[in-house]
Amino acid sequence: MVSLSLLLKPASYRCNLECSYCFYKRVAGVYEQQSTFMKYDVLDRLVETVMQSGARKVSFCWQGGEPTLMGIEFFRNAVALQKKYARVGQQIENLLQTNGVLLDDDWFRFLRDNRFLVGISLDGPADIHDAYRVDRKGDGTFHRVSDVIDGMRTYGVDFNILTLVHDKNVRQPDRLYDFIRRNNFNYLQFIPCFEVDEKSGETLLCSVDGRELGEFYCRLFDRWYEDGFPYVSIRFFEDILIYLVEGALVSCSWLEECRSYIVVEHNGDCYPCDFFVYPEWRLGNIMEDSLPSILNGEKREEFSTMKSRVPPACRDCRLFDFCHGDCTKFRFDGKGGYTDVSRYCEAWLMIFDHIDPLKDEIRDRAVRLRESILSGRFDLVGRNQPCPCGSGKKLKHCCGRGIPVL
Repeated sequence: MVSLSLLLKPASYRCNLECSYCFYKRVAGVYEQQSTFMKYDVLDRLVETVMQSGARKVSFCWQGGEPTLMGIEFFRNAVALQKKYARVGQQIENLLQTNGVLLDDDWFRFLRDNRFLVGISLDGPADIHDAYRVDRKGDGTFHRVSDVIDGMRTYGVDFNILTLVHDKNVRQPDRLYDFIRRNNFNYLQFIPCFEVDEKSGETLLCSVDGRELGEFYCRLFDRWYEDGFPYVSIRFFEDILIYLVEGALVSCSWLEECRSYIVVEHNGDCYPCDFFVYPEWRLGNIMEDSLPSILNGEKREEFSTMKSRVPPACRDCRLFDFCHGDCTKFRFDGKGGYTDVSRYCEAWLMIFDHIDPLKDEIRDRAVRLRESILSGRFDLVGRNQPCPCGSGKKLKHCCGRGIPVL
């Protein structure tokens, strides 16, 4: 096994905020009347099992709910156990997705010293962010999160920004991009909000439709390509770029089958995806079942192949080789199944049509830049000389914007 990726929910659905669009709140119905904080024996068994799985690289992605509710000592124990059970040459990666509110100086030192990559949830300027991301009192959290970002920068913690695209920001791509650039956020991921009432099947008001998302991404692309490519990393645009240059697919949404990772809940229960933490999709329990039986069992195979059972319209689509029908969640048919064409099919068609006139130029610039870096020529280019990517801009205004002046 080359790699093994885990999405860990040590505090399950528990959170210190009351974000009204949170999809993971419904897991309370799965684990109601239970203590939902991972115990040490579960952590110990989990880390031992995955570190001794034979995987050369193991990724621990700590999410929630809010994982920092576990406290910093829990994560110190996790790192200690990773070192205890690691094999020679094994690569360990820790990622923490958090609302950031509980982070302080002790956390910053710990995250920096143990090389955690932190994902901070931030939906835009204060009025947009605070529309949904509020605490138990209903107060907005923007300024607290901004202070935490300042702290991470001071301590040298690696972080990126995760933004949910919802009804409050989907029509403001220019304002959102200006905010991003003004704050020097260079590693970004945008996720469309798609939430439905499970009883009625109706889409919730916070969600965005395909055309809205397509218009958002088209405008965001224009701003990024004019001002940020390739210095600003936007996950979706990088997915497209890698596909255009190498023909490779990276993010799980675009793969033919769903088997990129497994979710591990607070008690060791395992699931194929955190959108599908339902009793019917339980793969087993790390305390009771062997890892091979969880990874290779019939239930995971059934879930994985469910994504490949796409409507005929998908297989006839010119983008099928890229999206493979999109994330299963977005194919919800309103009747409890996942048989529809993706709700965001229109968005992906729009953005590919939008960038089509530029795709050769994008590909050529990316290839030239990569070759320049690999050959060492990039380091020899002066800041006032043309950028090796071929944009026509000076290096300092293009790919060299992140290079400090000595």
